[in-house]
Amino acid sequence: MKKITFLLATILLLSFTSCAIPKTSVDENQEKPKEEKAKSTSKTEEKSETKEEETSESKKEESTEAEKKELKKMTLVLDWVPNTNHTGIFVAKDLGYFEEEGIEMDIVQPAEDSSSAIVGSGRAEFGIYFQPNMVKRLLRDTPITAVAAIIQHNTGGIMCLADSGIDSPKDMTGKKYSTWQDPIDDATIKYMVNGDGGNWDEIELIPGESTDATTALKMGMFDSIFVYEGWDYTNAIKNGEDAKIFLLKDYAPELDYYTPVIIANNDFLVSTPELAKAALRAMKKGYEYCSKHPEEAAEILISNAPEGDPELIKASQAYLADKYIDDAASWGEINPDRWNGFYTWLEELPEYKAFLEENDLEAKPLKDLGFTNEFLK
Repeated sequence: MKKITFLLATILLLSFTSCAIPKTSVDENQEKPKEEKAKSTSKTEEKSETKEEETSESKKEESTEAEKKELKKMTLVLDWVPNTNHTGIFVAKDLGYFEEEGIEMDIVQPAEDSSSAIVGSGRAEFGIYFQPNMVKRLLRDTPITAVAAIIQHNTGGIMCLADSGIDSPKDMTGKKYSTWQDPIDDATIKYMVNGDGGNWDEIELIPGESTDATTALKMGMFDSIFVYEGWDYTNAIKNGEDAKIFLLKDYAPELDYYTPVIIANNDFLVSTPELAKAALRAMKKGYEYCSKHPEEAAEILISNAPEGDPELIKASQAYLADKYIDDAASWGEINPDRWNGFYTWLEELPEYKAFLEENDLEAKPLKDLGFTNEFLK
């Protein structure tokens, strides 16, 4: 009943209204009222803006993807497990310095081959190596070149414990020395000992390598061992050991050779010089960061070397902070006089001739061979 009453009332109301409003001919396509038109236009603009935003975001994503695709993939092979010699490289990767140069750098550890063999064969563009070890490679025409010095001066030396009775290299006479059995390395220690007034021939050589120099010294396996001040010696001091170190460079300027260095494949350098420069710019920026921010740099290395000792890494990083650049004009620079000075000294040694014969190598001038500063410019 209520529904019927409501229906009748509605019909009467509509009839009355139709009589009150004058009849006009309204075309369906006639312009809509301004208010409705404004609403319609607003909605159209909103849709347009939304589409523009979506298109813009889509273009940004496409651009980012394109940039990622354009990154040049490269490989750098380390000489050993990640340590503070390598921190600048990991900094360059983690802080995006390589990416800024359009490079995606893959940092790997050497497998069976040494870094020089891997770089020389073209399986990696860059690697970490050492000036003394380059001799054999250079004489065999392995296509590698040292393009930057990681540390400016030689931090290698002879370490012993305070109670060993060794107060200088000459005191190694009559005692045991741990040797890697590398003829060039042994020649440097012999030169250092004899030059200090000792007798190399009266030193007992103990072959083999030790992963923990301090422990081996304490166990009496040998009385002295060649180490790097920024690693094994720093580790000994960190652990509260009373140890000494005699740096090679302090006893003979000829022994202030470059170790470690960054090497590159020669074909890569010739074919893509600008790319090589870009990679070294990123590394340089990484090592400069290490010099200015050793604590932050240490944390970056720790995150990339979870197997390492965090406290040793921090202590070593603090030690090396001013060693990366030292007295050089800028990071990476190789001093030609020092580079050539080591090889000139080596070529005059009787041990060098024996080294050539043993390895079936022909002597050739090493002066100005195996290094360049060209790609640091």
